[in-house]
Amino acid sequence: MKSEPSKVPWKNRILLGLIAGLVYAGLMAAFDYASGLPFHEVKFVFSTIVFGTFMAIATMWMVKKKNN
Repeated sequence: MKSEPSKVPWKNRILLGLIAGLVYAGLMAAFDYASGLPFHEVKFVFSTIVFGTFMAIATMWMVKKKNN
């Protein structure tokens, strides 16, 4: 049984987007730390929200493309 993106509930999509955003922001913060730059909370939250939103839009686009 193959799980299709159109059958994934919205709560799970939002949770997966949030997790993806947190992972991305965490990696960017780690690169900044390795470069000797200080940690910025605003930059971390902004990166999480922007990347999570991008992932949600990309998932929505893939579902629409697959259904057409």
